[in-house]
Amino acid sequence: MDKRFVYLDFNALKTLAQGNTKSMSSNPMEEKSMQEIWHTFKDEKIALVTSQKDMEMELISWFNHQGCCITDMLTPMEAIEEFERWELSDKDQTRYWRRILFYFEQIDILPETYHEQGGLLEEIISLLEQSDINGYPSNNLSLNENDTREILRECIRVFEYVFPEKNWHDLRHVDYSINWKVMELALKNLHIELELSGEKGIKNMRLFGLLNRLIGLCKKSSKNLPLDKGHGEFIINMVLKKYYQPLEKSYIKHIYSCLIHHINLYLTTDYNLIERFHKAKEYHSEKTVALFKTLDIVTPTKLKTKVLDGM
Repeated sequence: MDKRFVYLDFNALKTLAQGNTKSMSSNPMEEKSMQEIWHTFKDEKIALVTSQKDMEMELISWFNHQGCCITDMLTPMEAIEEFERWELSDKDQTRYWRRILFYFEQIDILPETYHEQGGLLEEIISLLEQSDINGYPSNNLSLNENDTREILRECIRVFEYVFPEKNWHDLRHVDYSINWKVMELALKNLHIELELSGEKGIKNMRLFGLLNRLIGLCKKSSKNLPLDKGHGEFIINMVLKKYYQPLEKSYIKHIYSCLIHHINLYLTTDYNLIERFHKAKEYHSEKTVALFKTLDIVTPTKLKTKVLDGM
C-alpha cells in the first residue's frame, strides 16, 4: 500500500509541540491525536510534509510576535538562547519554542516549484475570494496601527536616555533588558500601563517584538544618538510594513502546495479555515469544485479517525 502524504501547517505544528510541554491549549484531544499521528509518521506509515519556505516565514513572524527577535531560520536556537538571558523570559515558553523547532526539523520538505506553475496561485486566490474564504476572522491581538506608531515614535525619543554608547554600537546582540527599559519608559511617558498577562500581555509582547526589530535596524543605520526624526519615521514604516500584521493568508500558499504536489490531506487546527474551505468546496462554481475536489482540510482527530484507525 502506498504511503499517505499529509501536509502539515504551522497551527498543527504548534499543537504537536504542545503535547510534550506544559499545555498551552484547551484541546487535549487534538494534542493526543497529533502525538499519535507523529508516532505513525516515525513508524514510516505516513509522510508528514510541508513547504520549508512558507513554514519558515510563519515561524519568523510568530517568534517576533512573541517578543523574540529572529530575522532568519539559520540560527534560531542561538536567538532563543539570547532571549533566555533576559531576566523576564519564561522558560516554559522557550522550552515550547524549542519543541516547535525540534519537530519542524524532522518533517519532510517538499520541493519548491512556485516558478513552474505561477498562474495557479493567482487562480486559487481568485476562487477563494469568490467563496469568501479570505474573510475569516484573524487572531490579531496587536494594538491598532496608529497607537503602535505613536508608541514606537516615543521609544525612539527615549533611546538616548536609556542606551549606553557601547550598547548602541553592539550590532551583534539583542539586549532585551535595555530594549525593555526603552519600552517601559516610553509607555510611562504616554501614561500606558505595561502588563505581561492576559490579552494585554500578548499585545505588549507583540509591541516588544516590533521594538526589537526597530532598535536593530536603527542601530545598523545610525551610528550615534539622538536619531534623526525623518530617518526614525522611515524605519518605523519599514518595521510596520514587514512585521506588524500576522501572516493571515499564509494558508493560501499551503493550499497551493497541496494542489501542485497532488496531496489530498491538509492537517491543521485552524477551525475557521476548515469551515471556510468546506464552504468553498460547496460554492456553486464548476471551476472551484474542480480545483478543490480532491483536497480535504482536516483536524488531527479527524485525520486519526479517517486514516490512522484504518491502518
